[in-house]
Amino acid sequence: MAGQALGADALLHPFTTDRPNHVDGYAWSYFFEIPGGTTMAQDGVFNIDYDTSPTLSGVEGGLTVLFNHQPVNAVPLRIASPDPTHWQVSIPKKYCKKGFNEIDIISRSRTTLGPCREDDDLMNWIRFRTTSSLRLQFTEPALYPLTAYPFPFVDWTKQPVATLPISVTALAKDRTLSAGLNIAAGWGSKMTNDLLSLKMTREPVSGPSVHIGLQQEFGLPLTTFPIESKNHELWVTGKNSDTIDAAVRALNNPNLIAQMTGQTAAPVEYVPKPDDAGPRVGSITLEQLGYPFTRLAGIGSQGAVLVLRRPVAARLGRGGELRLKFRHSAVLMKTRSILSVTINDQQVGSVALTPENANEGEMVCPLPINLADANEWNVAIIAHNELASVDCAKTYQDVAWTTILGSSDFELREGTLPSSPFLEGFPYLRSREGLLPQSAVVNVGSKPSTEVLSFAATTAARSSQTNRGLTNWTASTGEITGDEDVVIGLLRQEDRFRPVLQKLLVAPSKSGDPKIAGNLPILPSALVGGVVIEAIPKSGNGVSYYVLASSNGALQRFTDYLAKPEAAGLLRGQVAVFTKEGELFTFDTLTPEERRNAELAEMRRYKPEMSVYMTIVLGLLAAAGVFIASKFVKRTRPKQ
Repeated sequence: MAGQALGADALLHPFTTDRPNHVDGYAWSYFFEIPGGTTMAQDGVFNIDYDTSPTLSGVEGGLTVLFNHQPVNAVPLRIASPDPTHWQVSIPKKYCKKGFNEIDIISRSRTTLGPCREDDDLMNWIRFRTTSSLRLQFTEPALYPLTAYPFPFVDWTKQPVATLPISVTALAKDRTLSAGLNIAAGWGSKMTNDLLSLKMTREPVSGPSVHIGLQQEFGLPLTTFPIESKNHELWVTGKNSDTIDAAVRALNNPNLIAQMTGQTAAPVEYVPKPDDAGPRVGSITLEQLGYPFTRLAGIGSQGAVLVLRRPVAARLGRGGELRLKFRHSAVLMKTRSILSVTINDQQVGSVALTPENANEGEMVCPLPINLADANEWNVAIIAHNELASVDCAKTYQDVAWTTILGSSDFELREGTLPSSPFLEGFPYLRSREGLLPQSAVVNVGSKPSTEVLSFAATTAARSSQTNRGLTNWTASTGEITGDEDVVIGLLRQEDRFRPVLQKLLVAPSKSGDPKIAGNLPILPSALVGGVVIEAIPKSGNGVSYYVLASSNGALQRFTDYLAKPEAAGLLRGQVAVFTKEGELFTFDTLTPEERRNAELAEMRRYKPEMSVYMTIVLGLLAAAGVFIASKFVKRTRPKQ
């Protein structure tokens, strides 16, 4: 369950996994945000735990820490100690600034076996441990101004991120529940890189929480401000639902938040800016996808990974490609400098970095048919920057560089490949045009439990993260229609799911023993105490996600599981089963052989315009054949 926010001390662990690097002159960066209305109360402490390869030279190697680009400490490397080396660095509060702050670790590492050019030598490594920690203490005002929102109600100085419960009354109708979901969606939009497990309830809450509802339901006077922070609690209320909705839209707009200097605010009506488009059938630039430029600077291999997802219900085919436009330093060695692209671990293109393409380089990477059939694309761009003459004491980040331009574009083509709904990026909602729907509907049943509402809130927050944009969430306590975006229920609610039973691959039954489609290798016993999530086509266009739990407790375990870093990206295929033991199994309705056959059929398929061209060409050839034949056929003269 979500933790309690409202803390002034932070103990952060910058390395979520043990992080090795093999590059001399490696620069690692970590960003943390100072909550609004606070400052650092005293110098912070950065405890860095690391170990190294025994082949490194301690004389030539070292670590340097910078805070907001100011050097604060440096130390020579300790080599091949039996236990990780513990290095404590003071982070001076005098270099702290409002908003985001940056800590950098610059590592210099040489092996004992040769010259300094060992950028990608696997014997050259320094590994930073997950036990490393950053301890910070902030001044805590008596009352946080609303400019700090969503802090302290969402406390990103805790790991995992701590959140207050979202509380509505037992009388809350669909629109109030929807407002709670949209508060959660706004939190997800703010915390783009932190998985959240939220609590939302209609039951009484003891302790601080975020209250949402009609003023008369809370017994508040009609003169109460729609947005008010008091006693470390947030109240989002109104005399009618329109006022509540306007207040939520204001809290989800950073420009309006920045103007809320006190503890109260009245919302204003405004037209939200449409979110940027995601990948779509057709062409879209990296800038439109949120990557105006990608700088790959430094000696040796420098890389970046872009994650793109297939538009919902798009039938794709051959002919897609990534057109990468780039610039690079003109002094790079053209015989050893190269730009390469890998998609889903498959190499798709490379080009030498030469003086001729230093200012207007372009590389076209055709999308192989098996990659066009993927639901998600991890695009890894690697630039290997080499210089002819190198001084080992310098990093050359301003001299050895390659920049990927935002005008690069990614193109998808229509085709005949099967368009199975998928769980990657759950809940992924972007259409074939790359746009988010104006509204997404989640059906929670007529009497939703705290666990159901909490999963709905967590899903709304997750949607803002995976779709990289906000959509308006609508809660429904009515009957299931089959056109919802998310439906949450229990495996014994057969009557409630009757309108869609024939569509489901794993369907509820009154006994609680699910009915499993014959083409799915799922053991019924795996669902005892577990949860199943499946992606089902809508009757029109799009996908519906059905989440069916054996119990409220199982649903809560699944909600908490989705907030774990190690669970990120594990949902895939069309059906997933989360067992009571905490294991996740995924299934696809298409077999590998069926996918290969579909890909072969697409490869053999003529494009529509090619059929026209072939018809014209064959017609011209036939006409030419008749004409030529007529010249060689001997004509018979009529008898005299």
